[in-house]
Amino acid sequence: MSRITTWIAGLGKNIQFVAFFAHLGVAALVVELIPFHLYAKLAVLVAGAVKEFYFDAKYETDPPQSFADNLEDWFGWAIGAALGYAIAVHCQ
Repeated sequence: MSRITTWIAGLGKNIQFVAFFAHLGVAALVVELIPFHLYAKLAVLVAGAVKEFYFDAKYETDPPQSFADNLEDWFGWAIGAALGYAIAVHCQ
């Protein structure tokens, strides 16, 4: 049991894990709150891709971002957008 609790406690120290869920939460909130949910979802997907694959790849240098890092962050945006859309559509 201590290996599991140590692993769970260590997640909060893993910056990629924290960043993934930060992207997911912001995307879900934006898509859920904007009235045109489908367009908001598409906008979040495109804006997230531009941010991760252009701006972060070029300007986030401490630490340098690999393509895998940017892809993981974009998956946070994508899953968050899908979650926000599902919540918004389900709660109408």
